[in-house]
Amino acid sequence: MTTATTPPHREARPHGVAALGIAVLAGSVCGAAAALLGLALDGSAGALGALVGAGVTLLVLATGFAVVDLVAGLMPAASLMVAVLTYTLQLGLLALLLVALGRAENLEATMSPPWFAVGVIAVALAWTVCLVVHATRARIPLYDEPAPARSATRAVTPEGSER
Repeated sequence: MTTATTPPHREARPHGVAALGIAVLAGSVCGAAAALLGLALDGSAGALGALVGAGVTLLVLATGFAVVDLVAGLMPAASLMVAVLTYTLQLGLLALLLVALGRAENLEATMSPPWFAVGVIAVALAWTVCLVVHATRARIPLYDEPAPARSATRAVTPEGSER
């Protein structure tokens, strides 16, 4: 008979799903608020600019967070590398989008670039604040505690019978 024990069952990563949901909700609310403000102050071009900026930022941040959370659950040792690569890819994608929008002709007639920036900034700030608040309040253990040692409740005699 061996004394090896199986490791305790670890539950799936519920913290990442909760953080993603809260951040998406907060980003959506701030994006909608920016769009309403853009509509009130600059008309439909302001609202469309804020909605496009908020939507693109929310899509990029949510997919990046989901990828990093998935990798952290499957291969924790690779999660830092994937997080850095994902962040670099996110910045590259947003920079390419800004260059493409900057080269577009007649953009101001349909979408307001300043309100696009307001939508991006509003979602990015809401996203960051929500993740920081969630990370400081989540009770995530730093390490797994060792399993309690089994006490010898039965004494075995040299003949192999129990007392």
